[in-house]
Amino acid sequence: MLRNMRNPRKETLTFIAVTLAVSWTMAVLFIAGGEKSPSLMRWMMCVPGIVGLACSWFFRREPPSAVGFAFPGWKWWFLGLALPLAYAAVIAPLAYAVRFATGDAAFIQYQPELLKGPFGVTGVATVPVMILLFWTLTVTWWLAAASVRWRWVEKLGAKLPERWRWLRYGLAALVWWPVVGFGVPSELGEEVGWRGTLVRWWMHRPALAAAITMPVWAAFHLPLIFSSTQRGHVAQNVTFLLSIAVAAVVFAQLYMASRSIWPPALFHISWNLINPLFFGSVYSGRPGLFGGQVWVFNGEGVFGLVLNGLVAAWLFRHWRRSPRGAERAVMPESAATPA
Repeated sequence: MLRNMRNPRKETLTFIAVTLAVSWTMAVLFIAGGEKSPSLMRWMMCVPGIVGLACSWFFRREPPSAVGFAFPGWKWWFLGLALPLAYAAVIAPLAYAVRFATGDAAFIQYQPELLKGPFGVTGVATVPVMILLFWTLTVTWWLAAASVRWRWVEKLGAKLPERWRWLRYGLAALVWWPVVGFGVPSELGEEVGWRGTLVRWWMHRPALAAAITMPVWAAFHLPLIFSSTQRGHVAQNVTFLLSIAVAAVVFAQLYMASRSIWPPALFHISWNLINPLFFGSVYSGRPGLFGGQVWVFNGEGVFGLVLNGLVAAWLFRHWRRSPRGAERAVMPESAATPA
C-alpha cells in the first residue's frame, strides 16, 4: 500500500532541493571566508549522503543498509581504485600528441620538481608513494564492506559467552570508525547521496537514473566556479561543469552494475587523488606531474569532458538498445539491502 502511495518525483525533488540548498550555503561560507577552511568543503561533500539517508527513511522507511555496503567482489573493488589510472594513461599521451601536432611546447610540460609528498618524498617518486599510501588506507573500507557481506562481526559476537556479547558493538565500532574518519566527510558521504540514494531510487530505469544525476551533480559543483582558482575563467568553468555532468553517467553505471556503493566511492576518492597528482588541481591550482594548459588536458577539463562524454554516449546507446535487458539487470529495490 505504502509503495503505491509513493510519489518518486516529490521524493527526488525534495532530496535535490535540500541537498543543494545546504551544500551551496556551506560553499558560500567557504568562499566568503577567504577559502581558508578546506574542512568545510570536506563536510559539504557529506551533505548528499546525510540528506539521502534522511529522505530514504522519511519517505520510504529504508535503513542505511539499502544503499549497498556489502563487498561487491574484487573485480569491482580494483576497478574503482584503478580506473583513474586508466584515464591518466589515455590523457597524458593524448596531450603530448596535441603538443606534437600543434608544435606548442607549452601545452603540456613534465614538471616532477614541483611535486612534494609525505615522509620528505619529492619529485616523481611522490606519485607511487601517494598512490600506495592511499590504497593502503582503503583497507579500512574493505574491512567494513567485508563485515557487511560475510557478517563476521555478528558471527564473532555470537561465539562469545552471553555476558560478553555486548563486545560485538565495540568491535563493530572499531570496524566502522576508520571508515567514518577516512571517508564520510568526503567522497563516500557524497556517493551515498548521489549514487546510493538518487541513482538507486531510479535504477529500474538506468538511462533516466543516470540522466537525472547529470545536471544535479554539476549543480552541486556550481559554487566552485566562483572560487579564486576558477573565478573569471569562463571557458574553464563551462568545461569543468560539463565534465562533471558526463562523469555522473560513469559513476551511475558503476553503482548500478556492481550493486554496491564501494566502486563509485573508490573511484571518486581515487580520482580526487590521482587526477590532480598527475594533471594539477582545478580546485586549488596545486601543480601536478604535468603542467601547462591544465584546464584543457585535465580529467575535469576538456579531455575529461571528451573521454567521459564518449563513455556516456556509449552507455546511453546501450541502454536505449536494450531497455528491457537493462531493467532486468538492475536489482529490484527490495533486494538493495545486503543479505
